[in-house]
This record gives sequence, C-alpha cells and structure tokens, in this order.
Amino acid sequence: MKTPESYVDVLIVGAGPTGLTLACDLARRNVNHRIIERSTLYNTASRAKGIQPRSLEVVDDLEAIRYIMDIGVVDLPVRYYTEDGRSLDKPSITVTASAELGSSYPDPVWIAQFDVEKALRDRYVMLGGKIDLGVEAIGLVQDLEDVQVTVHTPQGEELIRARYVVGADGGKSNIRKFIHLPLVGKTHDQERWYLGDVRLEGLDRDHIHIWTSPEGMLGVTPLPNSNIWQLQATIPPHIIEPEIPSLEVYQTMFERRAGAGYVQLIEASWLSIYRINVRMVESYRVGRVFLAGDAAHVHSPAGGQGMNTGIQDAYNLGWKLASVLRGANTALLDTYDEERRLVAQAVLEDSTNKMGTIIGTATEHAALSQSLSTISDDLTSGLLVSYRSSSLTRPSVQTSSTRSLPGDRAPDAKGLQGAEFNGSLFDLLRGTHWTLLAFVDRTDHPSLQEFISDELHVHCIMPSHAEGTESIIDTAGNAYRIYDVTRETLILIRPDGYIALRIPMEDSAWIMQYLNSIYHTN
Repeated sequence: MKTPESYVDVLIVGAGPTGLTLACDLARRNVNHRIIERSTLYNTASRAKGIQPRSLEVVDDLEAIRYIMDIGVVDLPVRYYTEDGRSLDKPSITVTASAELGSSYPDPVWIAQFDVEKALRDRYVMLGGKIDLGVEAIGLVQDLEDVQVTVHTPQGEELIRARYVVGADGGKSNIRKFIHLPLVGKTHDQERWYLGDVRLEGLDRDHIHIWTSPEGMLGVTPLPNSNIWQLQATIPPHIIEPEIPSLEVYQTMFERRAGAGYVQLIEASWLSIYRINVRMVESYRVGRVFLAGDAAHVHSPAGGQGMNTGIQDAYNLGWKLASVLRGANTALLDTYDEERRLVAQAVLEDSTNKMGTIIGTATEHAALSQSLSTISDDLTSGLLVSYRSSSLTRPSVQTSSTRSLPGDRAPDAKGLQGAEFNGSLFDLLRGTHWTLLAFVDRTDHPSLQEFISDELHVHCIMPSHAEGTESIIDTAGNAYRIYDVTRETLILIRPDGYIALRIPMEDSAWIMQYLNSIYHTN
C-alpha cells in the first residue's frame, strides 16, 4: 500500500507555546499550514509558571490575552522560613517594568504553562485551526523545492510535503536531529533540581513558600486556578546519584528541610529531576527548516525566559514566512536567525548568571531573598529586546534620541483620540499589517495617500493642541513624548511591532523604497 501524502505550505512540529503561537499567527494570515504534536494528550505539567510583559503583548495581538489575565496572578508575595521555624514575608520577586518602556502589560503574570497553552489553543480553534495529536515526525528529507517529513500517526505512516518546516518540538527535538544541528554549550552537572506538580495540605495559597537549610532551598508556588503547587528544590552538589523522584521522596525531603508534620503532600501529577543545560544551536535555519523555542535554545529557568523566548521566536518568524509565501524576497527569512539568535545568546548569559547566584545562596534565607529579588527586571520583561543591528533595520539619521529608534520595540502610548478612535497606540498596531505613524501638524500631505493599503495602515498623529481634524489627537502628549518627536516624523513599524524606519517627513519616499526592498524580488 502506498504511503498517504499531503501538502502544506508550513508544517509546525510541536504544539507547545512556541508552536501554538506560530500556528495562531499563520492562521490569522490565512497561510496553509498544519501543526502536529507527538503526544496523544495535551500537556498537563506546569513547567514554566510565568509569562512576561512582551509575551503578554504578543498574545494580546493574537487575541488570546483574556483567559491569561483572568486566570493569572500578578502579585504573589514570598514567605521565607528560617531553620528555627520563624517566617518572614517579602514582596513578589517579579517587578513592574519601567514606565518609560510603554507597555499595557508592565507586570509579569504567574500562570502555569498549560494555561498559556490553553489560551493559545482556544484562540487557534476560533481561527479554524486543528491540532493533530499523536503524530510524530520520524524522518525528514529536503531539497530545493520542499521538505518531505515522514510522520507516524495512529493510522500508520504518512508523508507530509511542506514548503517550510518549523521545529518547535522542545529540547529533545526530532527536527533538530534530522537537520544535524547539535545544541552547543554545557550541562551544569552540579546544578540540579527536584521539580514536581503536587497537591498538599498545610499552606495558604496567597504566597510562594520557601525554606532554606544546609541541604539547600525548597520552594512551592501555588498555580492559579487550580489546587496544584509547583515544587522546586535544589539537589546538593555532593549527591552523585539523586533518588528517583516520588511522592515519598519529596515528603521525606520536606520533613528534613521544613520540619516534620508541617506540610503533607497528598498526590503528584508530575515529578522530574532537572539538570541545567545552557546550550543553543549555531544556526536557527538549515535550508527550508527552522527551529524555534527549546528546540533552538535551552537554558536556566532563572528569570522565566524559556517559554517567553520561544513565544517571541514564533512571533518573529510568522510574518516573515507569510510574506515570503506571498512573494516577498526569500532573504527575509535569513533575518529570523540574524535577529533571534542574538536574543537567545543574551538570555543564556543573563539566566545563567542569575541561577548561579541563586544556587550560591540557597542555604541562607536572607541571602537567597536578596538573590531572588534581583531575578526580575526590565531585561527579563522582554521589552528591551532590540534588533538595531538587523539588516531589516535602517538606522535613523534624524534624531540623537537613544530610545524609540529603528530596531527597537515600538512602545505603547495611551490617550489617543480621533473621530472614530479612542484608545492606545497598540490598538492601531494590532493585526497582521505594517503601520506607518505620521507625526504631523497637518493631514493634507499628498505623499501620505500613496502609502495606504491593506498591508500598510497609515495613521496621522497630531499634537495635543490640534483641533478640528479627522486625524488622531495625542491628547496627553504621550506618543510625542515616548517617541521623542520634535518635528514632523514618519515611523514605520513592522508587523511584529518593531520600528523599521524613522525619517523626517520630507524623506517620505524612503518608505516605499524600504518596502520594495523586501516585497519586490528581482
């Protein structure tokens, strides 16, 4: 019997947060795609337990934000316990992003990964998508025309032909193995953790609870909208072979580190030993195959960057794949590796340093409290990610400002008001289009009319003192201040919310020159 075949433009392998983000983005762009997941059931392990401000902006743009904000918790203080049984309450270890970064979601949100996946999955279904569970990629061959992926399904083998394949299938990625890209780096053998999702009795769910002892730290975090706690405990470096995780092993450890009879573990739905790996691939792309999320980079969980970096990988790649499939210059796809690999390198370095500090202070509550208080910052928020060095970025020659420059994330600005609009700048950006912000004193610039299209939305932003206009008024002056605008200025913003070009109004011809360099092939 001949092996069944099917064809798609994009095959996504892996239905975790990274794959689902890409699937949602491609679905809303009407790209012919398919997403497969080797597991037969949706993930129920907590794994990541926080989503950062930039990722919240992404899921807002994908219209998957409501469930996350309804379920998640912003402020979760920490209760530390000393060896003599005393407790000390401290503020949440997450911090609000700096106001000048201009985000409608400045606070990280505590939420289990499975709930983030549910939000994205529900949105994907609303967009008409369907996830193929129990389908595992078992072989891959590519040529100049397409990629042939052999998959094992409940019905047997199938051959999927795709113009492009994205491996979002985690740290043990099959796709990465098929294209012979090793994860380069090191395993920190002395930095190991017991992890688990448990139910327990004896603690209130309004705090993270952390114990320190000569053996190391033990912490439990209540996961919102559930009766589950995520347990994390350092494994002492002198232990060569840790005990196999079990409810009994964890209960005994609790009694050693927290005191007998204090907390009773009832059941566990997920138990694991985590060894910290700091590794990444040397390229995010081989031919027509791309890697994203943990398939491309793995690192310490310090700062909550793993799931978030993967979400942003997918968001960077989605609009580029869609553009090339509709005829844009294929060189656009090279910028995915160019932009995102530098971000991963910075994340690996930052999270490794922070985890080293945490483990080094894990036996004393005051020192550990200080370490954890510095784990969240503007860098971990993702709002500072910039592509200033990207070949897609045209350096500004107009301003000496050090913010809101080409390559930077376009910040939000509240208080915009027009005849048929009342909202923030992000409300103008939301969607699949490019955006041209024209900071002008008048709206009758003839050069602006030629830019308007389905793919490019043009918005004239007038200063707060302007009156009697059909344009959008910056009523509080927030947009002019945040974007540091002092003269008539055009700012071109990419579909993924990053500034591509910033020029004086008199140089408006550069807009079409820039877009033509991307969308017109020779």
